[in-house]
Amino acid sequence: MANRYLEIFCREAEEHLASLQSGLLVLEKNPARTDLLHELLRNAHTLKGSARMVGLADISAITHTMEEQLKGMERGERTVDAQAIDLLLRGADAVALITSALMRGTTPELDVERFVAEYERGELGQHLSAEPKEAQPETLADTVRADVKTLDHLVNLVGELIINKKRLEAKLERLKEIGYALPDPHAAELASFRRDLEEDVLYLDYLIQELHGKAMGLRMLPLRTISDGLERLVRDLAQQLGREVQFQIVGQAIEMDRVLLEGLKPILIHLLTNALSHGIEAPEVRTAAGKQRRGTVLLSARHQGNSVLVEVRDDGRGMNPTSIKAAAVARGVLDQREADAISDEEALYLTFRPGFSTAEIVTDISGRGVGMDVVKKNIERVKGSVTLSSEPGSFTQVTLQLPLTLSVLDALIVACSGETFAIPTTYLQEIVKVRAIEIDTMGSGEVIKVRGATTPLYSLSGMLGLPEHRTAGDAPLSAVVLKHCDQRIACIVEAHLGYSEVVVKGLGKQFRNVRFLFGATILGDGNPALILNVPDLFESGRGVQRAPLSAEEMQAAQRRLKVLVVDDSITTRTMEQSILASQGYAVTTAVSGEDALEKSTAEQFDLVISDVEMPGINGFELTRALRESEQYRETPVIIVSSLSRDEDKRQALQSGAQAYIVKGAFDQGLLLETVQMLIG
Repeated sequence: MANRYLEIFCREAEEHLASLQSGLLVLEKNPARTDLLHELLRNAHTLKGSARMVGLADISAITHTMEEQLKGMERGERTVDAQAIDLLLRGADAVALITSALMRGTTPELDVERFVAEYERGELGQHLSAEPKEAQPETLADTVRADVKTLDHLVNLVGELIINKKRLEAKLERLKEIGYALPDPHAAELASFRRDLEEDVLYLDYLIQELHGKAMGLRMLPLRTISDGLERLVRDLAQQLGREVQFQIVGQAIEMDRVLLEGLKPILIHLLTNALSHGIEAPEVRTAAGKQRRGTVLLSARHQGNSVLVEVRDDGRGMNPTSIKAAAVARGVLDQREADAISDEEALYLTFRPGFSTAEIVTDISGRGVGMDVVKKNIERVKGSVTLSSEPGSFTQVTLQLPLTLSVLDALIVACSGETFAIPTTYLQEIVKVRAIEIDTMGSGEVIKVRGATTPLYSLSGMLGLPEHRTAGDAPLSAVVLKHCDQRIACIVEAHLGYSEVVVKGLGKQFRNVRFLFGATILGDGNPALILNVPDLFESGRGVQRAPLSAEEMQAAQRRLKVLVVDDSITTRTMEQSILASQGYAVTTAVSGEDALEKSTAEQFDLVISDVEMPGINGFELTRALRESEQYRETPVIIVSSLSRDEDKRQALQSGAQAYIVKGAFDQGLLLETVQMLIG
């Protein structure tokens, strides 16, 4: 968790604790002040929610007990007396002790589990130290902290070095050609100079490789970085769903680029959630089926060449192709004729299709359809591929193939319509030569046989909308066979220019919606090459060619989507604003429901994210008010709240919200995925 968020939380906690302490003392003297009691309840509730947002489980646990005490008073089940006020004040002291330690960067001397147990028994936290110890002077360590942006800049500079080294190598080749054209005396002198220069470039190459390895090492983190939270996720979900599960993780030491790990975490959350909610059966069902009462979910990671293979396997009920086909037909994903034509293996991949799920609301325990769609999008984002295998009644296995890093990729360089493109080898199956006689027609398209499999054949120029230079006659054509999920396509190119390690340069946010491309690189000859986004080629091959955008559509595509974040907690507001702004959304914040209504009247937002419990009108009332206005009748609303009961989620649905995220299960990836799913 970024220190910035902790600092914001601690400042917010300071305000709520001050309000709690002064309010409790007033309440002790005025036990009938129900308005004050409700205000104190809101303080405790907001503090709990904010603590959950930044992953401070200890504070969340303590404030939850305080909230329960205050709710009991509000319902008249607990007496507002000196002993009860003492108890609440001790809870505030405990939270203050923890936040004080956090600000000093030390560990609080408090056994929270014991404290909460005593607290719930009505005891006064006998072992709570009222006076936190003075901060110990920091000792010098062998490590220093570095800003992530600085590391990214360092890796980028190393990438520039690699590009310039390639340019030097290209110039050496040119020097060799010049030497061959010179008369002997001059040629010998130039050859000697060239050899010396080659040695210098070779040594430079060695230094750059070392520097690149060290720089990348700074950004590489082990899978363990994210897997600890996954163990807790599986444990909590298993309890919530009434499952008995043994969760195993193999390969926690496997290291990946930090950026990839950030992209991998929401994928694994979806896969593990699906494994428990749709894979592992209830204990009695497993026993009746002759299985062990306790199911097994295995998460494993291992290296394979320059990739990492991550597998999630459960021994649950598996995926039934017949049921998937029937559901796909019922939901209009495909018609009966198409369903009959696809194999059982292909049917599994229907779960990746958008709209496959019938869930009316996205929750923290999502359906396999929504989740798998999100998984596919995230895999494409990190330039990986995914394969599914399953046996009904036995197992389901999802295999992710991911690059080690996104900053440098292995790519095949190809020429097409006079342009140069780089194709990441993650998607490359093989290169083939195709003669005209080997091309058949199926339906309205061309196909070839690749290792016995009928494979659609396309012209890469045609897919990219570039001028065609296809030659007539029987001269063999060059084609690359690409793979993505269960699909294979072959694309005709003008020529293969060899494999190369390419340094990925982003295209900038203004090109975020450009199809077919995800970056650019500089080749050894100094010329740029565009890096193809292969999943877009598969989409294009499915015949979903998009019509040229109108001027209005182009303008709409370039407009930053506007999001209104409504929460009375500054920690939550800041976190959500930061997360969304980093992805290019224009974010406006509101501190209450009334503030949100005022801002939504003055400006049109594309999405609203709201807390539930706030001063004044709550999130459900705000959502209903928005739905009643013509301006916001169709605008998506996401509720982000620490309320986790099914009744709360039902209320959200009834008030008109599309999604509900529980702060306790809050995850940056989950919020982004939900936002992107609703508004793109």
